[in-house]
Amino acid sequence: MPMLVRSACLTNFREVAATTGIDARAQLRLAGIDWRCLDDPDLKIPAASVCELLERAAAAAGIENFGLRMAQMRRLSNLGLIALLAREEASVRAALQSLIRTLYLHNEGIVLVLEEANGIAVVHEDFIALAGGSMRQAVELSIGVTFRMLREFLGPAWQPSSVCFTHHAPRDTRLHAEMFGTRVQFNSILNGITCRSHELDRAMPSADPESARMVREYLIGSAGAARPSDVAQVQRLIWNLLATGRCTADVVARHLGCDRRTLHRRLERHGTTFSTLVDEIRAEIVQRRLEDRELPLGELSTLLGFSALSAFSRWFAARYGKSPSAWRARGAAPRARAHR
Repeated sequence: MPMLVRSACLTNFREVAATTGIDARAQLRLAGIDWRCLDDPDLKIPAASVCELLERAAAAAGIENFGLRMAQMRRLSNLGLIALLAREEASVRAALQSLIRTLYLHNEGIVLVLEEANGIAVVHEDFIALAGGSMRQAVELSIGVTFRMLREFLGPAWQPSSVCFTHHAPRDTRLHAEMFGTRVQFNSILNGITCRSHELDRAMPSADPESARMVREYLIGSAGAARPSDVAQVQRLIWNLLATGRCTADVVARHLGCDRRTLHRRLERHGTTFSTLVDEIRAEIVQRRLEDRELPLGELSTLLGFSALSAFSRWFAARYGKSPSAWRARGAAPRARAHR
């Protein structure tokens, strides 16, 4: 089943298309998306189709920052009711945690993660099985929206410690500098934003615990059927835990409030297994990152959750028939799912 996103994710698509000289309806048609989604923010459309649309539009316009241009004009309210809930939380940290818990109601294809250590907070985003090709536009749109959201929480003068992208720098970085400041990092190990942990302690000026409770209960009640499936929940946890080296069935089961045996039974009902989901997500990451020659294979191995490069190489050869270095030498990432 494809992962879906509210068509509100295409807010400002029509405007950016017009300013860059391309036909918005024609681009939507090529991506297989109904043009009416531009006028109804609550329509659900495949997240993979949105990624394809943004990449096609950027290529047609001859620019590398189409997604970032869309993010320039975004407001928190574009996220709908989950934004209203976040605004009513007591602190910026609580608002972020609220968005992390409810983001699937807006976009099933993104996992938002908050990690804090040694006084540094990292808000990073993982994109789940959306598309095999480039995702630059979707990534920059999403990170740009997160940045603007934090600006709404922390004030217009707030500056992040850094804004990170896993893809390489565009030829023209002026828009990135204009939007984020000078602290932009490309070829990073993550897509996300870093800041000081104490900044997240700031109280939300509109905080209202009772309003937050009512909105939360409404979302839980009205969107119960839209909750992620067992498989989707496990996929999200695998994405979150893989690079930590703690991505085991036992750990994932504890996060879900059950034991390993119950987890396996739930996945069996959906015709899959924990190890299959781990393999599929590893393959997704490989398809996105192997072609990046500036990323050492040892670092890629860590991102995939392997304890050693040799373990990664054995897994890769068993799946694709050749070593990762041999595939990299060809200048392309493997697309096949064979060799299991």
